[in-house]
Amino acid sequence: MDVTELNSQGPDEAARAFAECCGSTVWVDRMVAARPYRDTTAVLTTAEEVWWDLGAKDWQQAFSAHVPTPAAPSHPAYEEAFGHPYVVFEADRSAEDLEVMYRRRLDNDLLSEMSETAAEQARITNRALRHLLEVS
Repeated sequence: MDVTELNSQGPDEAARAFAECCGSTVWVDRMVAARPYRDTTAVLTTAEEVWWDLGAKDWQQAFSAHVPTPAAPSHPAYEEAFGHPYVVFEADRSAEDLEVMYRRRLDNDLLSEMSETAAEQARITNRALRHLLEVS
């Protein structure tokens, strides 16, 4: 889909498309409301701005919607410590890097980990939007 198609979708259809990129309903609602977008850059910029404007509750909702991948599987110890699934942008990291990162993040305090998880989720959302809009 391109930006023109995204702009021309009905609100429910656009919301479903955005929900595939991020599990925060507030983020989805704001992305739908921000249409029409001028171009792909505007979508990506708005997505980033909206993400960092959300509160912890909205972030937690997005984290909870995260689906673990084989490269970054579910980690019960992490979930027990922080109350949400382990979220990591694994696309540009080796298995060894992911393991080192996981172990380091277990030592984070709650606030530091919330911030780091939010940054990882922002990268995941950006990649998903690029895939949705068929850009590299």
